[in-house]
Amino acid sequence: MMQQLTLNVGIREGHRFSSFFVTPENAELLGALKRGFEEDFPQIFLWGETQAGKSHLLQAYCERYYQRGMMAAYLPLASCAKYGTRVLAGVAGKHLVAVDELDAIIGQQDWEIALMNLINTCRTNNQPLIMAARTNPREMSCVLPDFASRLLWGPDYRLHPVHDGQCLQAMAWRAHQRGFELSEHVMKYIERHYPLNMATLMAVLDRLDAASLTKGRKITREFIREVMQNAPPI
Repeated sequence: MMQQLTLNVGIREGHRFSSFFVTPENAELLGALKRGFEEDFPQIFLWGETQAGKSHLLQAYCERYYQRGMMAAYLPLASCAKYGTRVLAGVAGKHLVAVDELDAIIGQQDWEIALMNLINTCRTNNQPLIMAARTNPREMSCVLPDFASRLLWGPDYRLHPVHDGQCLQAMAWRAHQRGFELSEHVMKYIERHYPLNMATLMAVLDRLDAASLTKGRKITREFIREVMQNAPPI
């Protein structure tokens, strides 16, 4: 069920720690998040390229709070920034604050002041704060030095994307998480016919999953051809 958050921004269905494919490069970070970073630090910063899974983990952390009967605010700034800094007022009283897509506002003084105040408030109120961006926080082109320094008031972790050699394994694992298996023949067919990146493979998986549920059919090579040839390009 979709959790309604500030500005009616929703947590995507299935974005939990259990549905995140853990590579060796990200094992330390996942361990820190599953233990609960707030036990040791007031805030944490995740950074890494697009499709690395930053939004997934921020939403998973929010879901962790909801499962415990607590409230969380998830703010993806790329879509929220158009409403102005007043959106930050929605975090008042929340047990966790998650600020995503920080790159969208870096260099805008009004936003940097507002977020600097948010960091201060979270620290004063003992609200755990988790932030994410594509850019290493040490390399961000911030207007305000004080804001730049506050981004480092807790540890930062680089989140590594699933590389090409792991993508098919990740796809099969995500299918298993959804309750079905992809046979070896099916995986070889997908390997031959689709780009081996997570964005494409997850889009294929979503379509196959939905079509299989609708049609009540097992996923085979023939079924993939049938579904994908009638679908919009990925």
